[in-house]
Amino acid sequence: MSHVSVEDRPVALVIDDDQDTVDLLEIVLTQAGFSVVSAIDGPTGIALALEHRPVLATIDVLMPGMDGLEVTRRVREATSTYIVIISSRSQEHDVLAGFDAGADDYIPKPIRPRELQARLAAVAHRPISSITDGSAWEPAAAHETRSVELHLVTAGEGADATADEQDGRDGPEGMTERGVRFVGSWIEFNGLRINPSRDLLVVDDRLANALPEQVKLIETMLYAGSLTLTARQLALRFRGETDEESTQTPEEDRAWFDAEMSDLLTMIGDPQDRPRWFHVRRGRISLVDPTG
Repeated sequence: MSHVSVEDRPVALVIDDDQDTVDLLEIVLTQAGFSVVSAIDGPTGIALALEHRPVLATIDVLMPGMDGLEVTRRVREATSTYIVIISSRSQEHDVLAGFDAGADDYIPKPIRPRELQARLAAVAHRPISSITDGSAWEPAAAHETRSVELHLVTAGEGADATADEQDGRDGPEGMTERGVRFVGSWIEFNGLRINPSRDLLVVDDRLANALPEQVKLIETMLYAGSLTLTARQLALRFRGETDEESTQTPEEDRAWFDAEMSDLLTMIGDPQDRPRWFHVRRGRISLVDPTG
């Protein structure tokens, strides 16, 4: 059984076997600007996702028959829907299992309506890129503070390269060469995963206590693809500046680079005698080539 509220609004899909929860989510999502479609079981929910192509889907984990993680996998495989798991299971391994299944966000029960409405309202106006030709390349969710340089490389245009950068490629092509891939709102690289829109960092399936600036720094380095960046070039990309308009001197950028790299590499566990993700040497940074 399903319920459909048809309006000229972005569509949200609720999949939950508890009718009280469905009713609550319908109220919250309607007030947040959505037209709501709901289902009380996984197969019906998947069918509605394929029919309506919702902007947002909330999925409960504990449902009879097909559980919410399997529903999430199938919805993720077929759509670019922004998926939020809402579940009474809130341990770290439960949250990571949800992200592994393809969720973009994870909200524990009990539901706090005002908080939920605030977190989901922006999704009603979020531009959604449809998946085309089965390509794995989907931009990570937009972040208000993402630099102009990252917008350029996301679009495949590439940032302005100096002579030091000419032996590699940034953006999707260069990232593919290094084995970086996009999965929903996540960017993955050999066991290192970031969600820029949520400022999350996962290292080998463990949530790391990373600052938003550290997540942005990793994002900036990943978008460099197969390029080798100097401390100055990385700092300019991080701030979204050109050399002419820079707010810092090259010496200040080098000091920033040395301090930030030391803290970041220690946090993620990337020793430079045997680097796994990032080569950092004499003021330069590059992604480790998985082919050796």
